Formats: sequence, structure tokens, C-alpha cells
Amino acid sequence: MFVKVLSSKGYENCSKNCGDCIIIDNGSELVIYDCGCEEHAKRVIEYMKQKGYNLVTVVLSHNDSDHFDGITYLLEEEKVSKIVTVLLLKYKDELLDKIDDGRKNRNSISEQIKDLYANIASLSKKVTLQNIYDNGKTISIAAGIEVVGPDEEYMLDAVAKGLDTREGDTIDGETIVNATSVQVQVAFDGKALLLTGDSSFEAIKDRLTEYQIIQLPHHGKKAQAEQIFDELFGKNEIVYIVSDNTGDSNGGSDKLDVKGHIVKNTKNDSDIELAETNINSYGRRSGSYGYKGVEYALSIRK
Repeated sequence: MFVKVLSSKGYENCSKNCGDCIIIDNGSELVIYDCGCEEHAKRVIEYMKQKGYNLVTVVLSHNDSDHFDGITYLLEEEKVSKIVTVLLLKYKDELLDKIDDGRKNRNSISEQIKDLYANIASLSKKVTLQNIYDNGKTISIAAGIEVVGPDEEYMLDAVAKGLDTREGDTIDGETIVNATSVQVQVAFDGKALLLTGDSSFEAIKDRLTEYQIIQLPHHGKKAQAEQIFDELFGKNEIVYIVSDNTGDSNGGSDKLDVKGHIVKNTKNDSDIELAETNINSYGRRSGSYGYKGVEYALSIRK
């Protein structure tokens, strides 16, 4: 298993929020978790050429532009086999039952979803879309790569709140869209990486102890990161990944105190490569993470 978290350092044509893009390669299938800009997408295509992949599965955590915009380039280049995300139109009836204010019906709920998630709706004409849930359970994407959240009930409660004009458009300190980001687990020989997108802390807190490597939500946003550090207090061997930290409250924070924690940040470190390797081959060295005979080599590529 190989994971590469792309950094936007060195991009000449990318705006401030180049966004997340994480390459996951299990040796036989290629999966991309988010793709926030065209420059990221071009690097994905270059990786595909190098490794001999013709098509990639894309997991879209949520539809904000800094997670979505590069996907359109991949589609234009005909590199995508399918996109895995939350397909809310499948839940019209459930959402209507949860809102239940007497003013909405199935058609109005559908139109509201299409309006709020217009970029996802537009994809249905270009590529196969797959819902992250199958009979209430999250799905496996490829060997060693599976969706683990958000819980379906949490997602429905949050989205219903967002669609209900009597309610606010935030939950647990995040927008509805961010809070319900799709979460993915990547397995490394019995150990695991958790990818979180812009998830709220509440959406992931019950599964945090299962992981040895964690992407800090919302590009390392201070509020979520500090809650995670507190939840995992004393577990000093955990490696935290920060992707596309823009240094403000809307995209991570340069004020995050990482003392006592292993934190790798694409803003500072360029690309972050995470590969399962035998400790006897690599040995102990600076920048690597060893655990019970297996070393996860964290390589920084300029």
C-alpha cells in the first residue's frame, strides 16, 4: 500500500486554496481521495502514466471547491471510472420525514438538494456515481481501502438540519457539507490510516482510537485538531497528516500547537509519502514511524 498526499508548494497557477488530493495505490487499483485543483489532477495523471493505470476511482469527501475542482479535469481527460460520494437524492423520503414542517414535499426536497449540491448532480451525466452506503452500511472501494463514515444517521440528521429553513446551516462547529465529509480507511498490514476531509470532530470521535495515522480534519483546523489531541492524549506514536493548510480559520491554522505530536504538514513539508515497508530494510531513521516490527516511512518529496 502506498499513499501520497500532494502539496501545492511550487504550483505557479494555483489559487490560495489548492485543496486536498491524496493518491492511494494498493498495487493493483488506484483511488484518489478528493482533487481540489487542476494542478493536482495533472499530477494524478502523471502518476497514472508512471504506474500504468488507465482509470482511477475518485472518492469525493464533500462538494466544496477545494476538494472538487480538479475532478472536472480528470473527467475531461477521461481518467475516471467512477466517483464515490454521498448521493442525497436517494434519501428524499428520509429527509422529508426528519424535517416534517408541512411546507416541503418530495419534489421541493429534490430541487433543494440539486441546488445545494449542483456540482455533484452535474457529474451524473459524465460518469458513474456510487453511494457510500449499501443497505445502511458503508462500502469497500478496493482491497485495503474502505469507507468508514460518516454514520448514515449522523449524515441524515445533519443534512435535514441544513435543508430545514428553520434551522441553522452548521452542526458541531462546521458547515453541514463539511461536517458530513466521507471518511476513508486505508489498511497497512493490520494498522490503519483515517482520511477525514473536513469532518466535524463529532463525526469521527468514536473511531479515532482505531487508527495510527490520522488526517487532521479541515486542513488541520485548530478546533478539531485540539479535540483529537485531547481524545488521544498519551498516544504519542500517532502520526497526524495536515493537507493544504492555508493558515487561517477556514483552512487549518498556523497557530495549532503541535508540540508533543508527530505532525506532517504539506504546507511545510511538500508532498508526504506514506508506504508500508519492512523495518529490517529501512531501519530506524528520522522521519519514520515504527510500530511492532513494521515501519511506515514518511518521505518528504520536494
